[in-house]
Amino acid sequence: MITLGITGGIGSGKSYVTRIFSALGIPYYDSDARTKQLYRDDPDLKEILTGLFGPDIYRDEKPDIRKMALLIFSNQQLLKKVNMLVHPYVVRDFMKWASSAKAPYVIFESAILLEMDPPFHTTRVLTVSANRELRLWRAAGRDNAHLQSVLDRMNKQWTDAQREAHADFVIVSDDKQPLLPRVLQVHQYMMNLTNNHNEN
Repeated sequence: MITLGITGGIGSGKSYVTRIFSALGIPYYDSDARTKQLYRDDPDLKEILTGLFGPDIYRDEKPDIRKMALLIFSNQQLLKKVNMLVHPYVVRDFMKWASSAKAPYVIFESAILLEMDPPFHTTRVLTVSANRELRLWRAAGRDNAHLQSVLDRMNKQWTDAQREAHADFVIVSDDKQPLLPRVLQVHQYMMNLTNNHNEN
């Protein structure tokens, strides 16, 4: 399966760009949403999270995502440990999902695609970038209480420059440049890649 990884930091606009691909008929895997669902439904992951955070991390069989985020993003070592344990479950879930997809290629959307440990390699990588001030405004708006948590998350993730250095495509989401023409360019590239793969 030909896979396009779409990544970008919080507030970058990557989810919006992903939805444009979806409108073109390309199915996408939202790793953030699926991870939260796996936290709820996978008994092995439940056991892992309970061991790391304690039994009160679940309330009425549902994980306290807000509490987990506060703990994880204030402790770099805990963040790394959680990622190493959780990412293999997400990758397996994605591979299962992708195997039944009927499309020329599929999308794996993840803010931390390039930081995953162990690494997960997609056929091509697209990163969505935006300046820091715009990203903060998109993610927190005028909510000063939420602003610090957004900053904490930003500071734990790669910078746009780091992501761009490892990406095959870059789309700048600055509310000035039109996104559709650039998405269509990448889409056509992926379609050609799929056609060439099928011919071989």
